[in-house]
Formats: sequence, structure tokens, C-alpha cells
Amino acid sequence: MIICSCNVISDTAIRNIVTAADITFGSPAQVYDCLGCTVQCGLCSRSVKRILDERQGDRVAAAVWPVQAEPVPCAMVSVA
Repeated sequence: MIICSCNVISDTAIRNIVTAADITFGSPAQVYDCLGCTVQCGLCSRSVKRILDERQGDRVAAAVWPVQAEPVPCAMVSVA
């Protein structure tokens, strides 16, 4: 789906650059810079920010909920 009509950038292109880059993006403008363009009208900034937040959530979830080789037995899990 096209996220930015001004620069014709798809959500796939944004997700690819966000996941492939070795940096953490702090703003949509940094994503556009990495893609070689600039924010024009700004209507897409909210959608780009949502993708950045999703990626940040993935990183936080990975740190909090690491994948284990074996599942933790239910009896060992404490509910706080």
C-alpha cells in the first residue's frame, strides 16, 4: 500500500528500510532521508511513525519475551 503519495513510497519499502538499517529511527524524517527523499506535505508522517512504533514494540517484546528452546511449564510461571 502506498503510504506517501508525494514520494510514492509503500509501506513495504518503509518496513524494509526500518528493519534493514542498523540504526534506530527517531522520526519519520530520518526514514525519508534514508530512502533518499524528504517529507513533502506531511500527511503520511503519522503512518510512518506507526510503523516505527511497531518496530520499536517488536524490539521491546523481544527483550522482554525472549524465544526459548523449550516452553516454560505452566506451574513455573508466576502471575503477578
